[in-house]
Parts: sequence; structure tokens; C-alpha cells
Amino acid sequence: MADDPAPMSAAPFVWRPDGRPDWRVMWESFCDLALHGGPPHRGPSDALRAPPSSDPPPAETIAEVRRGIWETTSLYAEPTASGWIAVSCHSAEMATWIAAAIVVENVDARAEDDRVLLPLGAGYRLENEVKSLVTVVAKTHHYWDAHLAVESPAPPVTARSALRVPRPLKIGVGGPAGSGKTALIDAIRRRLDGRLKVAAPEPGVAWEPEPTLDLVLLERTTDDAAAFGRAAVDATVGVLDIAAALRAGGHGSDGVGDWRLLVIRTDDAPVSAGVDLAALQQRLRERRGERPIVLADVTTSTGADAVIGWLEHELLLGL
Repeated sequence: MADDPAPMSAAPFVWRPDGRPDWRVMWESFCDLALHGGPPHRGPSDALRAPPSSDPPPAETIAEVRRGIWETTSLYAEPTASGWIAVSCHSAEMATWIAAAIVVENVDARAEDDRVLLPLGAGYRLENEVKSLVTVVAKTHHYWDAHLAVESPAPPVTARSALRVPRPLKIGVGGPAGSGKTALIDAIRRRLDGRLKVAAPEPGVAWEPEPTLDLVLLERTTDDAAAFGRAAVDATVGVLDIAAALRAGGHGSDGVGDWRLLVIRTDDAPVSAGVDLAALQQRLRERRGERPIVLADVTTSTGADAVIGWLEHELLLGL
């Protein structure tokens, strides 16, 4: 019986000047090996299996796994409530292929629709398990792209930043008329001026993404996040004034839970006077589950910073 192949030799761990792992440089140091298959990343005795418990890993661990996968593959990854991390692929076929290829690397994986689920344990270490997760996703994604280029029509070229992040990031900003959408967009543009290139096309006007853009904010008057279309935007932000939020929290709007981020405008003093904002936020949270809610004056830098912070943390804007 043939011996099991030795695991892939480890690439040197590289750090950025700011003290964070440089995942892109590490990946490029052995991408040729990955392209041609190579041995499994981990040995059978050191396999990464399903998390032994549902204890969540530290936020720093989750953030590095997400950032590493994003920098090396441009795929979004999000933690699940059951102790796994889900990597969004471009199709169910891609997810199935990558999950099967990752299992061969001695890392548990399974496909659910267009996502690949990977184990994410509470005790995962940066230079061991975290590095392995980033590596196996990068390796199999790289190999998938190599097959895709031969067996399928070439995908459209996507402009990328210096960190290989696809751009521009497209965010749909929606809500009822007069809810504060335009004020929020203007505040975000002011805060990012000189740091990132931001565009906010006129609502309803056709536009073409420019390679130099980092962020595009698309405004639409709608109560339905799905009105933007999954292919048109990367995420949605819903903006409600206090009156609309009270209606949504009172009888339950079917669409209030669909916005990726929900922003409640608090700068309307006459309406917000006497309103228990904490109780309102709790009622909305019961409908939204884990999806975040921000209560802020959307016309100020503080309100804009809350949304920008979410864009940076959840969608890796500017990293």
C-alpha cells in the first residue's frame, strides 16, 4: 500500500508593515505549486475537522480568515452561527468543485448552494489553522480558475485595487422617500474625500464603472432591498427615519430584515422626542437577527463613520 503523500511544505509567514499578515504575498510565493495540484496542504493526522463545539472564535481570528480569503481570491467569507465560515462562490457548480477539492487537502468542507462551508474553531491559531484555511481556499480557487479558462468562456475582466480587491465596491442605498438616503451618501463622500474615490450616480441614470473608482453608492427609493438585484450591487444599506422605523418595528415589515445594514436616522428631533430608541432597536433586531442596525444622525461625520466602519469591517473596503 502506498504511503500517504507528505503535506505541502509551508510557505514562510510574511507580515505587513502594520503588523498584520500579508496573505497576498504569502500566497504568491507558492501559487505555481498550487496551480499544478501538488501534495495536500495538511497531513491526515493533522486534518482540520468540523469544530468540536459551537464556541465562537475571537473576532480577530474571524477577521483574518475573511481578509486572507478576500486578498487571495476576492471571495467574500462570513461566519455562520454553527461554527463554520461560509465562502461565497460565483455559482453552485464552483462551490461544489471547490468543496470537493478542499476535502482532498485534509480540511473539512461542504457546499451549500453557491457557498463553501469550512470549519472555524475557537482555538484556531494565526500561523497554523488560520493560515491553512486561507491557503486551501486560495489553492483550490487558483486551480478552479485554471480549469475555467480552458473549459469555459473567459469571465469578464474585473478591475482590481493594489491589493487585488475587485473594485468598485457597489452599495445600494435604499429606503422610503425623504428617509435620509441622499444625506447619508453626501456625508460618506465628504468623509472619504481624499482617501478613496467615490461616485454616487444620479438615481435612475445609467452609469459605467470606472477602473479608478473604489466605491459606488447607488440610491433608490424603495422599501425592498431585492429591488437592487443581486448582480447589480455587492450589498445593500436601508435608511429609515424614526417614523418609518416605528412602523416597521410595530407591525413588522417583510423587508426590514433584508437590508444587509439598516440605518435608523435619529436627527429628526421633533419625531424622535419621547421615542424609546433602545426599545425600538430591540424590536427591529428581533426581525433582523444577526444583521446589524445603526442609529445615527446621517447628516454628520459620526453617522457616516458608523456606516464606513461597517463597510471596512464587513466588506473590506479600503483594506
